[in-house]
Amino acid sequence: MRNELVLGFSEDSLPFGSHACFYYSDEASLKATLAFLRTGLDAPRDFCVIFADVSRHEGLVEWLQDGYTGDVRELLAAGKLVLVGGAPTVEPLVAGIKEALDGAIAQGYEAIRFLGFIAWGQEGWPDDVSLLEFESAVNKVVTSYPAVIICTYGVPRLKGQTLLYGGLETHPIIFLNDLTVQGNPFYVRPRPTTRPAGSATD
Repeated sequence: MRNELVLGFSEDSLPFGSHACFYYSDEASLKATLAFLRTGLDAPRDFCVIFADVSRHEGLVEWLQDGYTGDVRELLAAGKLVLVGGAPTVEPLVAGIKEALDGAIAQGYEAIRFLGFIAWGQEGWPDDVSLLEFESAVNKVVTSYPAVIICTYGVPRLKGQTLLYGGLETHPIIFLNDLTVQGNPFYVRPRPTTRPAGSATD
């Protein structure tokens, strides 16, 4: 029985229950993260999830198809790959993730590959403070499943406090553009309240 997943964009693996942050600086490095899902598309026991604003789903599916010899849309239709959208508050966001993960287990999958593209500052999503609480809550959720969750963070686009509190403080594992897994000494274990996004300067 497996207890870890190969990343695909590197030879590294992460154990089940991992919640990682991938910092990217350009579109090429962001696209590289899709290899994490492609690695699981042909693995019979792997389930794949894309978590993003619905406006990005079509483009991300096209990126996933690029370089993959199979038909991604057939896998969507078969339920091996699912698309999870956003929500205006934390509770439905977490519920949407749990529904996808529970669905994977119900179908008999033994490993879950989850790639997230959180829409910080976008309409229809929680405010930044609430999204920090959401990211922290994901650490509690993921440990209940045979899953690896990777969240992408754009260094050129996001505010410094989002990169710091949203990325470093809420993810036990981080990746940089060199695709090397880094230990994260800045990780803060989930707590009842989360520091407001505007409580420190960049």
